Amino acid sequence: MLFLLTVFFFVFEKLKVNAARKERGVKFLMVITLVNDTFNINNNGTTISAMRFAEALSQRGHQIRIITCGDPLKSGKDPDTGFEMFYLPELKIPIASRLAHKQNTLFAKPVRSTLKKAISGSDVVHIYQPWPLGSAAQRVARQMNIPAIAAFHIQPENITFNIGLKRFSPAAHLTYFLFYLFFYRRFSHIHCPSKFIAAQLRSHGYKARLHVISNGVHPAFCAPAKPREHTFKPIKILMIGRLSPEKRQDVLIRAVMKSRYADRIQLYFAGSGPWEKKLCHLGNKLPNPPVFGYYNRDELIKLIHECDLYVHASDAEIEGISLIEAFACGLVPIISDSKQSAAAQFALGPQNLFKAGSPESLAEKIDYWLDHPEQLKEAEKKYAQLGKQYALEHSIRKIEKVYSSMTKNHKNEYHRSIFFRLSTRLFQIVIACPILLLWTRFVLGAKVYGRENIRGLKSGVTVCNHVHLLDSALIGVTFFPRRVVFPTLTQNVKTLWPGKLVRILGGFAIPDNIMELKAFFDEMEFLLMKNCIVHFFPEGELRPYDTGLQNFKKGAFYLAAQAQVPIVPMLITFEPPKGLIKIIRKKPVMRLHIGKPIHPMSKDIEIDSELRMKAVCKKIEAITSV
Repeated sequence: MLFLLTVFFFVFEKLKVNAARKERGVKFLMVITLVNDTFNINNNGTTISAMRFAEALSQRGHQIRIITCGDPLKSGKDPDTGFEMFYLPELKIPIASRLAHKQNTLFAKPVRSTLKKAISGSDVVHIYQPWPLGSAAQRVARQMNIPAIAAFHIQPENITFNIGLKRFSPAAHLTYFLFYLFFYRRFSHIHCPSKFIAAQLRSHGYKARLHVISNGVHPAFCAPAKPREHTFKPIKILMIGRLSPEKRQDVLIRAVMKSRYADRIQLYFAGSGPWEKKLCHLGNKLPNPPVFGYYNRDELIKLIHECDLYVHASDAEIEGISLIEAFACGLVPIISDSKQSAAAQFALGPQNLFKAGSPESLAEKIDYWLDHPEQLKEAEKKYAQLGKQYALEHSIRKIEKVYSSMTKNHKNEYHRSIFFRLSTRLFQIVIACPILLLWTRFVLGAKVYGRENIRGLKSGVTVCNHVHLLDSALIGVTFFPRRVVFPTLTQNVKTLWPGKLVRILGGFAIPDNIMELKAFFDEMEFLLMKNCIVHFFPEGELRPYDTGLQNFKKGAFYLAAQAQVPIVPMLITFEPPKGLIKIIRKKPVMRLHIGKPIHPMSKDIEIDSELRMKAVCKKIEAITSV
């Protein structure tokens, strides 16, 4: 009887757990260990992200363990959060610790016995920083055969800016390399808060699977129940973030000096950091000196709701979660267009962007919005809607999928080492392109019309009919010396010959498994972000010398819409050979016609891809009718 009751109780508990899992929408509950040198201190984006992920994952039923710096005697279950806390003493590193203290951060001493206790029995270990604690945690997890994922939250530019090497870009490149050499090369999975930083990692030779997942906006950050009433008495402009050189609060202060509304503007800087005294001194020159302060979550949301504009002037930013929080509350931003920042992607129009480091450009955009309060109100609605896409709930569901799939063997097919890229680039320039140029021009008799349409094109998706074995070669030499990538069937790059040659010349395999398509499109987008050209044959098959257009597949247009880059329509036609070409060629000769780029028409991916597919068809039809 006792045995039956025990079995009944076990089955009942199992059903309860399964019901809870189903309700939360997860396959199974996990023991997740988060490793971060600082925790429970709202002093930087990395720590805040770790805290939010821990809280949200715990609410979904997962058991959370935290390894961080603190008093080891206080280790144990936190009564407020329910997290299992494993505290480690501070690691004192000459010079580095002093610089870290200025940024309100610490380094934790990796005590192996504590790490083994914390990681033992975990389903996954998520390591946030590439410091000694993270390295030691990775080694322990590997020895215990527990999957580990690294996060990339420390942008090298943040380091180089703070040590006075802002203008010396090789220092940042060296830091990317050192991060990889001493830490990230050990991981097969890396969590990237933005596509911008994922593209940076791939271009610097990082070979892991890159999972782009936003740090996520806490649900408390939302638009006010009552729409803002812009009295502009005074005009309140907000900037949130650490007070440090790369954040460029100084640009905002100087921009206000140049604004027509300078005497009515009140600046608010939410944050702290080593630049506070310098910024206070600079800000005292304004008619209304800036207000500096640290705010808890509720106070910060209240301040956001009271302000009229938000400025994000940072020169270096991995994601810009403070910016997302601000516009999620309906506050319209003006954003730096810095090439080292991910934030520019959030601009919904040209008036939301200013030239990086230029007070004059920023002052112009501030004055524009203050001159057009009705447009400001309309933009507030659009930004509040955009903010919903970055809800913390979405990020948590994505990271859960990553955690649950990490036990599988995921080989990254898209990694190209720096050595491979340099050697293939040299091969293309010295051997392949000259030979192909001579062959297509003088043997095949090919000519290109409309080159002027691609002058100044930084990146984009090109589409063309597939009517010749060497039409991709013709397109490659047309864009030379630009790098062109050709998505192709898996069998075209997997074989020893000619697969290796296709890969060297820019071939990327389109996955056979539909589950891998998202990763494929993400990788193509990373290439577009680094100013590559991605070429598709949207008809999907080679039809030699048949210029009758077939139905297009949607992949190319979906990618262009996802990456928000232009699509360049092209068409190959054939003519009988003329002149000297007739002597060496009897078959028709190719004519490549390049149309004008078609720029994004909508922020909605489905709408934009549909509209631009129709536009491409019309342009190609126009070319054929000429």
